[in-house]
Amino acid sequence: MLEKLKKQAGVRKLQVQYLLLPPRDQKALRWLVVALLAGFLYFALWLPATRYHDHAEISRLNATQLLTWMNSNAASISTLAGASRVDAGAGAAINKPADSRALMGLVTGSAREFGLVLQRFEPSGDNSVRIWIDNVPFSDVASWLETLSVENGVVIDQAALEKTAEEGNVTARLTLGL
Repeated sequence: MLEKLKKQAGVRKLQVQYLLLPPRDQKALRWLVVALLAGFLYFALWLPATRYHDHAEISRLNATQLLTWMNSNAASISTLAGASRVDAGAGAAINKPADSRALMGLVTGSAREFGLVLQRFEPSGDNSVRIWIDNVPFSDVASWLETLSVENGVVIDQAALEKTAEEGNVTARLTLGL
């Protein structure tokens, strides 16, 4: 293949021009080619590889730190998660609604008891309800949801809370299920 390359007219012309250069210029041209080749290898191969390696190392360290934090806080996370779940042994004391209609009635009634005005509510699937609440104190929403969860076994499927201009108030978009 190298022989075919040497036989091409353009390559022969370059060889002749190179041989016609003074020895000092030939040496400078060789050094220029070596420098260009070294620059190409550095910028096209070495630099991207080291950047990828550094990025991968940082990602690995972040993942290790996250895993360490999760392992060190596993007990408290389990405790918090267990507090919001319904215990099987305490099932007799929980007044769990039977279907989405009962859930809708429970949610609207308990919201009224907590002084929350539901802007909009609608069934969502077989056993869940979507609720919109605007500009209410966050503490009222949190205690209402805790009561629904603990006393009635209602599960928060989705929650989107946004702060409002009024300090301590939120707008909530919730999906509650059985």
